Amino acid sequence: MRVDTYSCARRIPAQVWDDVAPADFFFSRAFLRVMEESGVEDARYRYIVLHDGGRPIGQAVLSAFTLRLDLLARDPWIQRVRALFPRLLDVPIVCCGIPASYGQHHLHVARPEHAAEAVRAVHEAMESWAAEIGAGALFWKEWHRVQAAYGAIPALGYVGLPTLPDHHVTKLPSTIETFMASLRSQYRRKYRPVAELMNGPGPVWAAGALQLEDLPFTERQAAGFHRGYVSVLNRADVRLEMYPPAFFRQLASSPLDVRMLRLTGCRTGESLAALVVPSGDVLTFILVSKERAFYRDALYSNLLRCIVLYAIHNGFREVRLGQTSNYAKGSLGAEPVPLETFVRLRTAWQHELLKRFGHMLFPDTAVPRFHVFRDAGPFDARPPAARPLDLRPPGARTPDAADRVAAHA
Repeated sequence: MRVDTYSCARRIPAQVWDDVAPADFFFSRAFLRVMEESGVEDARYRYIVLHDGGRPIGQAVLSAFTLRLDLLARDPWIQRVRALFPRLLDVPIVCCGIPASYGQHHLHVARPEHAAEAVRAVHEAMESWAAEIGAGALFWKEWHRVQAAYGAIPALGYVGLPTLPDHHVTKLPSTIETFMASLRSQYRRKYRPVAELMNGPGPVWAAGALQLEDLPFTERQAAGFHRGYVSVLNRADVRLEMYPPAFFRQLASSPLDVRMLRLTGCRTGESLAALVVPSGDVLTFILVSKERAFYRDALYSNLLRCIVLYAIHNGFREVRLGQTSNYAKGSLGAEPVPLETFVRLRTAWQHELLKRFGHMLFPDTAVPRFHVFRDAGPFDARPPAARPLDLRPPGARTPDAADRVAAHA
């Protein structure tokens, strides 16, 4: 298998990359240029095209940046280590993936029979780059067990550790009416104000106490959206990657068809906004902008419902809602998809410690059970050892779910 490597997204031959790339927007050269040129997490990139018999059969995106290993850790011992040695758990890594948390992975192989060989080739490229820049760890993010390359990665000595689950609403019907009919009554009631709102062609819908606007995301809107995004970060218990202002400007000026959905409570004047990106028949919710911790009229939950019905309205078959806000997204019908990140520390004794204590750095995430649809049982993706969720008592006034883990979708 021949491996061609490019150090800049602008240098990737368009036809070679595009011929084998999947429909997912995060494999598109346009999005990769936004990530690279806006300097998210000061990452450096290498782009790999895999060839077999002279034909491109796969591709991978590698990035190098410094990662906080304890980013998701809740264990008090890990917190004490961070307090005593603030830089100890900040590790330079080479990652098959990018510093963006959309539940995506960045190895694509056109034919499953090439998966194991492709994983070995990409691993060797990662190891070579890590030796060149002095990175101490190799990462593959983020994988589900049904994917073809899943079994080939641990065969190379990587430790699989749980990360935040993604949330998908799949098999969307062709009409909002059909979707509403599929819901159990208590969930249908919650969707009803949004279904009544979206009774019309758009791009502006207004009904009752709500107004929804479907807007192209432009450079003029980028600064305001970034302010609301930073507001969420400032309230978050856990921060994932941080997108600088340049990311939003470049995303707005890119050829990607990024849409901004803005939901306003007419009685209160409060509003919040979401960015969504289409990829074939899939709509992906990537970021939210919220300038306050509390919104009346269940505005954040209704925004999520708007995204689902907006996807149906525009003919999408699936909507991806991201890796945070498990309770809010599960309660509107999203199935949590458990994901793993594979890690290999390049020093043998450190890797042995990772095998023993990795669960403290990457704890299992508890996922609630819901029975949203009439023809399906409750979906429960909780690992056996996961702790139950601390669900809010009725009437409790706590920050919206999106404020608990960064500002990501």
